[in-house]
Amino acid sequence: MARNVAWLGFGEVALKGGLFGAGVVVARGLGPTGMGAFTVAYAAALVLMQVLAGGQVEVLIRETARCPEHGRALFVLARSHQWRLAALVIPVAAAGAALVSRPELRWTLLAFIPYAFLRRWLITAGAVFKGLDRMDVEVRGRALELIVALPCLALVSASRWPVWCAGLAFSAGGVAGVAWITTRMRRLPLSPSVAPLSRALLVEEGTPFLVNSMVGQLLMRSDSILLASLGIPAAGIGLYGVASAPAQGLNAASQVIAVASYPTLARGAAAGSLRPRHVLLLLAAGAVLGTSLGTLLFVLREPIVRIFFGAGFAASADLLAVLAWGLPGACTAMLAGAVLASTRRQRWALANGSAMLAISVSANLMVIPRWGVTGCAAVTVGVLSTTALVHTILAVLAVRKGVPAGAEEPPFLPVGEGQD
Repeated sequence: MARNVAWLGFGEVALKGGLFGAGVVVARGLGPTGMGAFTVAYAAALVLMQVLAGGQVEVLIRETARCPEHGRALFVLARSHQWRLAALVIPVAAAGAALVSRPELRWTLLAFIPYAFLRRWLITAGAVFKGLDRMDVEVRGRALELIVALPCLALVSASRWPVWCAGLAFSAGGVAGVAWITTRMRRLPLSPSVAPLSRALLVEEGTPFLVNSMVGQLLMRSDSILLASLGIPAAGIGLYGVASAPAQGLNAASQVIAVASYPTLARGAAAGSLRPRHVLLLLAAGAVLGTSLGTLLFVLREPIVRIFFGAGFAASADLLAVLAWGLPGACTAMLAGAVLASTRRQRWALANGSAMLAISVSANLMVIPRWGVTGCAAVTVGVLSTTALVHTILAVLAVRKGVPAGAEEPPFLPVGEGQD
């Protein structure tokens, strides 16, 4: 776990820093309107990526951690399911983007679809290596993606090209990352004698993760989408996107701990050695971490906005003063989600996340027309805090109940038996 935290910590600092830098480049080069279109399109691409992944990332981490020798075979099976999903989902996503009335946003949404497809491939392959406690592999692949994307994005911004070119810049980086991690995957052994879980079982296990990932992304990104849908000007959405960027970036600290501990939690849950006191200690650490980060962000909000984004985004500091206090809830909920996944209780997390999403959308529909982006920020903080509280209760209950009967060992099947 210590090695995992070290690699993921280094990677997330570099990667989130790179993404933060991308936002700075877009904001300074293309202005609030361009930043607004970029914020919405990037959010939509991450949601689409989760749909295309089909929930297989979390399944591959957990099952590879339990049976490392079957990692590559699991990846092959999961990828075949994802290809079927892509054939169904991408045309729908393209048609939906084409119906957007604002030309700038429409073309930006379309340009980010290839990036969503490539990013899905990268994180799915990376999941196998995470299950093997080799967190560095995905970090390197994503770093390569940014190394290629950022110069292209700088060129787009310096040349004042249309904002949809930012999607092409990220797609170029995605090609590089996928090519690199695919060569690493081919070095893993592919067992010729046995096949892992059937595709049907992979789909069954992955579906709750898929929906849960979508719900999680929508919880983080639906605010920007609703702001655009309710007629808030693109410049206002750009101000909100600038305020959201550092808050979401700092939440990566809890994501590092959650991902680093997930394989260990999965093995502990399967062995029956995971206890409620372990969960409470982990979640208390998440709350302390989130409170510390939120306080730091609140204190430094004005210089952060002024130095990185410029005087034109000064109003974002007021929004950041609100969004900073969503970090305690976000960090705690992230770690509680790892506990629920490790105990095969992902459906519990899904139920809570779905309820919180419904509350968030309903509250924003009432608040945004009256208070605009300020009201949206307040709803975000309230939803994150409530999610953390309910997730904590569910995580303790999940550990008390243990892994569901019949799930202690994954049912591996001889080749040709039970396969789709």
